[in-house]
Amino acid sequence: MAYLALYREWRPKNFKDMVGQDHVTKTLTNALMQSKVAHAYLFSGPRGTGKTTTAKVLAKALNCERRDGVEPCNQCDFCLSIDQGSAMEVFEIDAASNRGIDEIRDLRDKVRLSAGESKYKVYIIDEVHMLTTEAFNALLKTLEEPPERVVFILATTEVHKIPLTILSRVQRFEFHRIPLEQIHSHLDKVCQTIGRDVEPEALQIIAQKSEGGLRDALSILDQCLLLDGKLGVEQVYQVLGMVGEEFSSQLVDHLLTGDYAKALGCLGEGINQGMDPRQIIRELLDYLRQALLYASTQAFPQIAPHLREHLAYQCQKLGLKTLLQWIGILLQGESQLKYAANARLAAELLLVQVIYDSQPGYSKESPQVLERLQELEEEIKNLSSGKSRQESKGEPPKKLTERSSEPPGHKKPELPPLQDKPVILQGGETSPLSIEQVQGRWGDILEQVRKRKKSTHAFLMEGKPVELDGDSLVIVFKEGLSFHRDKVNQKENRETIEEVLQSILGKAYRLQSLLENEYGKDPKDSEQVEKAKENPMIKKAADLFGADLLIVEE
Repeated sequence: MAYLALYREWRPKNFKDMVGQDHVTKTLTNALMQSKVAHAYLFSGPRGTGKTTTAKVLAKALNCERRDGVEPCNQCDFCLSIDQGSAMEVFEIDAASNRGIDEIRDLRDKVRLSAGESKYKVYIIDEVHMLTTEAFNALLKTLEEPPERVVFILATTEVHKIPLTILSRVQRFEFHRIPLEQIHSHLDKVCQTIGRDVEPEALQIIAQKSEGGLRDALSILDQCLLLDGKLGVEQVYQVLGMVGEEFSSQLVDHLLTGDYAKALGCLGEGINQGMDPRQIIRELLDYLRQALLYASTQAFPQIAPHLREHLAYQCQKLGLKTLLQWIGILLQGESQLKYAANARLAAELLLVQVIYDSQPGYSKESPQVLERLQELEEEIKNLSSGKSRQESKGEPPKKLTERSSEPPGHKKPELPPLQDKPVILQGGETSPLSIEQVQGRWGDILEQVRKRKKSTHAFLMEGKPVELDGDSLVIVFKEGLSFHRDKVNQKENRETIEEVLQSILGKAYRLQSLLENEYGKDPKDSEQVEKAKENPMIKKAADLFGADLLIVEE
């Protein structure tokens, strides 16, 4: 006899053998006991959770010649024919390859034929969401008023794609992801039955990798059992192409110490062993998720026992705030890794960013910041009395109206963190933003617009912020992009952008979109201003007032 895959060999043949779907089997068995079988069912849920298997068990129970209560006997001709796929009155249809209206019309014609020797004709339509709209419409009337002794069982992994008119005509059952403990227990039972020695930690990894699908778990186990000897953790990692929790733990150690060389070396070592950089980052995120669960609940739901003590130590060193920061950086980077042309470089940049952003920066209580705040308060008092700092010292005023947010001589960090909230000055007022600050945050603004509405992002990315005029932000488009300007000016798109501006800049701004000729400013003006800032007198004034808040006027 040909070899039979584990998931086929261990496919449940009656309701009591179903794993992790008690809420479904209990309802169906009650319906059988009370002879209240519906004419149409919809089984929805993730892959590998037992939808098609339950449909076949129900078909056997409906037609079994020697049914014991609600369970099929699995010995009569009808039960055996269903197990072998040769039953004349049970039709299993793959909607992915039979999705058109012609196939459904053919099915509708066959439904009218009465059942033969069996009690019920059962139609199992798998992946029913793949049917076309016309095919669904052709099926509607049959589902609403089917002939006697006909049962439809529809199965899908994407129930949101099923028309409401279909959902209203069926009894719906949601299949849940199977808990890890039940998958682990079932895999252990399989290994004991076939006489293979397996480490419990290895089965735990397989259960985690299956993501709640027992069929996937049995398929992975089937592949792992091809290796000789006792099946351990390393063998499972080898088969699945995973780096493992110990590798992720070691990588977290290097990130904690801020050692760029060791962190990148650890990443390179994993890549040289054949690991995908995307998989390494994905497993690092899984490990940090375990750390987050421990930091939040003091529980270790899925971590290997020998790593728990060290994970607790890492959580203590990290702190919840830094842990959340790391996860946020890696989550955002992982989504970009999928499309990166150089995945290794993208992964290296992610690790460098994690280390850099977790290094202690300038706190609000640092002496430099406190000194600068005192200077700002003094300036506000002088401005409110109509005097500038130069006037208070008897110096002639200079036509400079902007100030720096940094003390003189203070060296700017190479990669300063972006400011998420507006600076609050004395009296509760917010400091006015400069156009340079808006331009510095423009990439974040575009990204948030993209997340909310991709079409708006496509139009907005062709424009550039050029001026802050009170509560208005002016965006300029090149000549020939009037279509983009008009789209950005549409109410729905403009409101989306203005909401993002307020969330990132901390203040409501009205958006003005113009073409270059409508704006009426020569781009060379900015170049002349930059040259003017090289003037020694203006440099000296910039040291006194600050460079970030500097305006040069003719």
